[in-house]
Amino acid sequence: MFRLLIYVLLVCTLSVLATVTFYSRQLAEKERLEMSGQVARLHEQTLQRLKQTFAELDGIARSIGGDPYVQRLADASLTRDSAEERTLRDYTDMLIKQQISQMPYISDLCVAVNDKRYIICTNSDAAGALLDVQPGALQKQDRVIVRRQAEDDVSGPAEMIYAAPVADRKTNVVRGSVHMMIDMDSLMKDIYGKWPLLRNQLLDQDGATMYSRFSSAYNGDVREPEWATAQDGQTQWKGDAVWSQLKVELPGTVWTSRIEAPQSLEHAHGQAFRQTLALAILLLLFVIGLSAYLFRHFFTTPMLHLRALMNRAELGDFKAYWVRKSSREWSELGESYNQMLNRLEELIKQVKREESLKKEAEMEALQYQLNPHFLYNTLNTIKWVAKMHHTPQIAEVVTSLVRLLQASLGKKGDFITIREEIGLIRDYMEIQSFRYGDQVRLECEVDSLTNGCLVPRMILQPLVENAIIHGIEPGRKGGLIVIRIWLDVQRELLLCQVEDNGIGMESEPLRHDSDAAAMRERMSGIGLKHIREKIRLYYGDGYNMSIISKARQGTTIRLTLPVHQSEVG
Repeated sequence: MFRLLIYVLLVCTLSVLATVTFYSRQLAEKERLEMSGQVARLHEQTLQRLKQTFAELDGIARSIGGDPYVQRLADASLTRDSAEERTLRDYTDMLIKQQISQMPYISDLCVAVNDKRYIICTNSDAAGALLDVQPGALQKQDRVIVRRQAEDDVSGPAEMIYAAPVADRKTNVVRGSVHMMIDMDSLMKDIYGKWPLLRNQLLDQDGATMYSRFSSAYNGDVREPEWATAQDGQTQWKGDAVWSQLKVELPGTVWTSRIEAPQSLEHAHGQAFRQTLALAILLLLFVIGLSAYLFRHFFTTPMLHLRALMNRAELGDFKAYWVRKSSREWSELGESYNQMLNRLEELIKQVKREESLKKEAEMEALQYQLNPHFLYNTLNTIKWVAKMHHTPQIAEVVTSLVRLLQASLGKKGDFITIREEIGLIRDYMEIQSFRYGDQVRLECEVDSLTNGCLVPRMILQPLVENAIIHGIEPGRKGGLIVIRIWLDVQRELLLCQVEDNGIGMESEPLRHDSDAAAMRERMSGIGLKHIREKIRLYYGDGYNMSIISKARQGTTIRLTLPVHQSEVG
């Protein structure tokens, strides 16, 4: 790395020295070319703005001359001093004031009517000056631009008069004219901005000076014909000044624009320095890019490859081994990473085995805990049957008991269909009917789409048992148990609900599994614990059992389970 750094510094130093030498030899020519190009570009841009400005003035003149009310005012048939004429004059006065507000360098705007021999101006003091342009001499398409002050007057205000005809639309006869007095100093200042010019001249097609301004720094003869040999579109040098001459097309005429600008040595030097600096930066960037490529090839790429392998391993792909050929250091690191993957895979397999054994032990413990409890309740029922009905009915009870014990032991698997679970509940109720008779009734409302859904074995029977023992039996009167099973298609959930109209609970309704512990005295049966643990072990924390109960109104228990369809139709 140290040798690479020395190499980079040496290359950068040589590049800077070579650039400075090149700059010192090419500076003078660079200054001239840069200044000439800048003056030419600025001259073209400013003349485009001048052309656009006069086009806007011509548009205003056409808009005023074509206005139907101005046309009517210029009509020879209009009676002078009539009410209509006074109204039209007021409207024309308002119109020209509105138009002049749009162009800040129009000092005055007038409308002249030939037959009436009067003129309407925004500034009445300027009317005489504007009428120096004879309106009768204008033809339909003529545009006249004249200089107000004398040609040799370069110190006074630079103003021009722009005149356009007002022609009758039907006869094309010129009835009047529109005149605008233009403040050229304000216009040219707006166009050229703060760019310093030694001189700025505009000449008409006959060579007459229409506008001329010299800066205080100009030390030449203002009447000297320096541009006698100048060609349009070219820049020339005289001392430290740059000349530029271009043609510009204005409405009805073609003018020549001449500007003279001082050479900005400081700017040129600054520009050359920036270019030199840019060249040095490019060379440095090239060196840095080459160094970055080497660094990426020998360091970054192997690191990114190893990082990608780690991401795959993080997602569970423990076969994402390092097999890339690289430097000795990266090869050693990759070998250590491979050993870590092997060890991690072994640990995960061991954890999975331990978790599986733990789950099987918990399920087996729950099953062993449930079976004696359930067997006790069933035998208790048989005891009551034996007392009440003697032996003829014991066979039926025992038959139902055998089916329930077979289902409880789970020899055919941990899951059964809803149809089978409902059959087991009916067997259980058949046993209970020997004890309670018609006092306890069962109704099942099962969606046909759920018959093939798989649920853990004996998941609903403990709920029915609790409904009888803790809900209906304490009330010492008949009761109804309703089992409802349906699908929530949008959320892909299987909902199993057991309702009873027993004595309910005294406290507030319970809506989560954790709240069930608060009603231990009412719902303390081992079956509810068993169901909660089954749901947790089989499905995880995303599914639950909720309890809603009100005193003397009954209890509703709902199981929210995932939808698992049986492969057997």
